[in-house]
Amino acid sequence: MMEEEELEFVEELEAVLQLTPDVQLAIEQVFPSQDPLDRADFNAVEYINTLFPTEQSLANIDEVVNKIRLKIRRLDDNIRTVVRGQTNVGQDGRQALEEAQKAIQQLFGKIKDIKDKAEKSEQMVKEITRDIKQLDHAKRHLTTSITTLNHLHMLAGGVDSLEAMTRRRQYGEVANLLQGVMNVLEHFHKYMGVPQIRQLSERVKAAQTELGQQILADFEEAFPSQGTKPKKPKAPDNPFHGIVSKCFEPHLYVYIESQDKNLGELIDRFVADFKAQGPPKPNTDEGGAVLPSCADLFVYYKKCMVQCSQLSTGEPMIALTTIFQKYLREYAWKILSGNLPKTTSSSGGLTISSLLKEKEGSEVAKFTLEELCLICSILSTAEYCLATTQQLEEKLKEKVDVSLTERINLTGEMDTFSTVISSSIQLLVQDLDAACDPALTAMSKMQWQNVEHVGDQSPYVTSVILHIKQNVPIIRDNLASTRKYFTQFCIKFANSFIPKFITHLFKCKPISMVGAEQLLLDTHSLKMVLLDLPSIGSQVVRKAPASYTKIVVKGMTRAEMILKVVMAPHEPLVVFVDNYIKLLTDCNTETFQKILDMKGLKRSEQSSMLELLRQRLPTPPSGPEGSGSLSLLAPTPEQESSRIRKLEKLIKKRL
Repeated sequence: MMEEEELEFVEELEAVLQLTPDVQLAIEQVFPSQDPLDRADFNAVEYINTLFPTEQSLANIDEVVNKIRLKIRRLDDNIRTVVRGQTNVGQDGRQALEEAQKAIQQLFGKIKDIKDKAEKSEQMVKEITRDIKQLDHAKRHLTTSITTLNHLHMLAGGVDSLEAMTRRRQYGEVANLLQGVMNVLEHFHKYMGVPQIRQLSERVKAAQTELGQQILADFEEAFPSQGTKPKKPKAPDNPFHGIVSKCFEPHLYVYIESQDKNLGELIDRFVADFKAQGPPKPNTDEGGAVLPSCADLFVYYKKCMVQCSQLSTGEPMIALTTIFQKYLREYAWKILSGNLPKTTSSSGGLTISSLLKEKEGSEVAKFTLEELCLICSILSTAEYCLATTQQLEEKLKEKVDVSLTERINLTGEMDTFSTVISSSIQLLVQDLDAACDPALTAMSKMQWQNVEHVGDQSPYVTSVILHIKQNVPIIRDNLASTRKYFTQFCIKFANSFIPKFITHLFKCKPISMVGAEQLLLDTHSLKMVLLDLPSIGSQVVRKAPASYTKIVVKGMTRAEMILKVVMAPHEPLVVFVDNYIKLLTDCNTETFQKILDMKGLKRSEQSSMLELLRQRLPTPPSGPEGSGSLSLLAPTPEQESSRIRKLEKLIKKRL
């Protein structure tokens, strides 16, 4: 019975321990063993026969049994340890799971807190941004309101002054004031729906109309025109015509000499008054003031012309015209040209004092605000004299006999006033040009090969812009009534500054790639400032004249193209040379060599490149058709400037 139970137990145990082939293979791979007891196909009978192959081997059966029992005991101990260990592992696993769950809960809590704080921060940023936007809008509106109120104050005061000056017939002051009032009125076009603004606009229009009618009436009264153009036809058959006036003609030389003396004293008084009173005060709001002496001179001329024409329309009028010419020239020389500020380089030539100043490193003194305003006032006066002299010539021709009209010619005097205008403009250009010279010199002395990064505009650009902002608004405001001459000033300055800038640009050598990029940025900044020069610092933005814009764009684009050629790699040579010919339309070997010097290439490297350029330059056609291409061989302004610079250096060394 006992044996049967044991057999059943063994069968059940074998059934429980029966593993699938895959599991058995995995166990063998994980726990490899050579022990027969570990084999899946273990056979107890075969194992016993192995241990006791013969009857003699049964002698040590007790020893074998003891070893098997010891092994069974060790297995039991191992199984017990594993079972107990598994019990502790379950507890540790549950504890670790609980701790992980707690950590996850804490993490979720922190994430929620962070999310809540982020939402609060976002809401706070929105509130701050909304407040900043409101402040920006408020600031912009406040600035606009203040500016508009200032313009309104200027407009209201200007209209009152305009009406008062019109009634007093102060035409010189009215001409300057009217331009300023019209400029301010442009700001109020969008406010014409406001009754008060519309009323001020109507008052300005009424003042303009009244002023025009008043001036025409004054001219017709002073210089009767042919309209008012008809004279009574002279009766050639009237024997008494001209008899009385001919009686006075032999003695009118006394009158002419008297007027000669009076006009001389008048000019001397003008000179003394100018020295005593000094130059006119700066008038930057209403334009440059015309010297009052010029109006007095032409009023006296009108008086003399009327008196003389009533006595004779013959030779005495020609003599009087000669006297007029004499004192027009004296007025231009003594009052206008004689009071223009003097500069060491006003003659445009090279002087020892200018060289010494440059050698000592001192800057050329700039004109003061009063001197700039004086130059603009003299320019405005010269323009007034030029226009009035032309009118005077026409009226004199109307007063004399028809046979004598060809002898009345005031062209020389008009040319004199034109010369004064040109000299005044040239002085303004030289002053601003000389102020920019130290900045350009600083540019050429910078170590452009050591520039490591491209930043904002260089200090020399800031210096040039500062001088432009100091001078140009003063000149523009004082030439508001002579806008065309302000445009001439801008054009002459551009024609002077841009070639000088390019000349100093060629002196910047050697240049690294980063240095060329910085110079290109500086050149673009100067280009933008020059394009905005006519309206810089002005509240009324006007489009620059097309003639001026064309000069700036052409000149500064050439400077940009030079720098782009410098930035281009010089290999392969053919591509570099073709790129130079393409970018610079006025290409020549001298400019090309200057660019190679800027790149820091050696003379040995330059020779092959110059030869390649000569080969690839288009050959000028022979005959008259090729005459236009000879400009490549003619010296450029840069070459002439280079020669002058060499002469200056030679003289400096001698000094």
